[in-house]
Amino acid sequence: MVRQALPGLVVLVAVVQLARPVSDPDTFWHVAAGDRLRETWTFNGPDPWSTMSTQPWRLHEWLPELLMSFMQQVLGLPGVAWLLPLGGAAIGLTLWRATRPRASLLASAAVTSVALVAMSQSLSLRPQLLSFAFAVAFTAAWLRSDVDGRPRWWLIPVTWLWACAHGMWFFGVVIGVVAMLGMALERSVSRRELLRLALVPLGSLVVAAVTPTGPALLLSPFAVNETTQYIEEWMPPSMRQPGFLAFLVLASTVVLVWARARHRPRWTAILLTGLAIGLALLYSRTVAVGAAVIAPVAAATIQALLPPDREPMSRREVSLTLGLTTLGLVIAALILPTKAAVPTWGANDLDARLAALPRDTVVCNDYGVGGWLIWRHPNVRPTIDGRVEVYATGHVKDHIDFERAAPGWQAYLQRTRCTYALLTKDQPVVEAMVQQAHWTVAARGSTYVLLRSSAATG
Repeated sequence: MVRQALPGLVVLVAVVQLARPVSDPDTFWHVAAGDRLRETWTFNGPDPWSTMSTQPWRLHEWLPELLMSFMQQVLGLPGVAWLLPLGGAAIGLTLWRATRPRASLLASAAVTSVALVAMSQSLSLRPQLLSFAFAVAFTAAWLRSDVDGRPRWWLIPVTWLWACAHGMWFFGVVIGVVAMLGMALERSVSRRELLRLALVPLGSLVVAAVTPTGPALLLSPFAVNETTQYIEEWMPPSMRQPGFLAFLVLASTVVLVWARARHRPRWTAILLTGLAIGLALLYSRTVAVGAAVIAPVAAATIQALLPPDREPMSRREVSLTLGLTTLGLVIAALILPTKAAVPTWGANDLDARLAALPRDTVVCNDYGVGGWLIWRHPNVRPTIDGRVEVYATGHVKDHIDFERAAPGWQAYLQRTRCTYALLTKDQPVVEAMVQQAHWTVAARGSTYVLLRSSAATG
């Protein structure tokens, strides 16, 4: 019974660890987006929050944003925070369901654990949680198609859901195309069967074009291309990141086992592993997607080293896994009302001062606090936030130069016409601003300082 409880224990531990206050700066504007959608049911249009945005605002992650908004209305911020353990549970259960048919209880639990660690740096309260679960499910589905040659038609409507949940939906199509290329190289299916399989990624593209956001969604993956160079999570991964090291454990295990095997692995597994490694090496943000793709392959590869008579999945294992996952979610629900009543991000100790600012006050803000301002203080207009796709590349660069007090930083103040600034105490531009006669400190918090221009009216 202890062995059969292993998958559930892995998921339970992950779920309880994710029971924490809201600490992701992007969570706040996602909640605000859900609030606004419930008010207007407008999926495309001008940005309603910042005076410096120049690109259309498209709600291509509207499904989880609606859920976040609903949870806040019903249960407050702790209800929103509970969605992170729920997302972790969905990922953990999907990993278990994808790896267990390919490996023993022990091997499946080990791969699930390492994969969750590999994803850990991206397990924050954002819609991307759904992308990780979907990537695991799509990879497992295409690996089954590689064996029996049958298309999984259910992937098409699920792609529609994915496209309404997060911008990484196109990875489902990429996984399918890579798997089909492997089948073609393996010559495991006929040309007619391959064409039939091709209807799945083709149909996925079609349904992605008919979400409420419209056909423009097909171009959304390229919307942040020019600004990724300025965002930390879009930088290459580092060996100092535990998640990346965990991914390397999975990838190196697969490669080493294949190198010593007598028979070549199937081309589909090889190409999917190559895709996973490529994703993990590309950006810190896509390490988690790489882990999702490689996990089912790693489970089957490790199982090849073990006795072939692995124990089948039993009803007791299913019941224990679901039961322990539910227990983890209950524990999270019990501890979050006191643990997550106040977010650990934002200028919370300056709430009263910010709330007193006149409506539509333009605030030159620290990049990380922009989403919090949108959610907490709709009376102000931040000059930047985590929705970088709505800002011109030049504006993002100018803002970074402003925070560093780089030469010409004063031009940023003139262009944005901000009369207040909310910045962290250690930013170089704070000292530079207070040295100017027309900027003074209006309020100080534990982390942030609120500066006021002599031109301010409030």
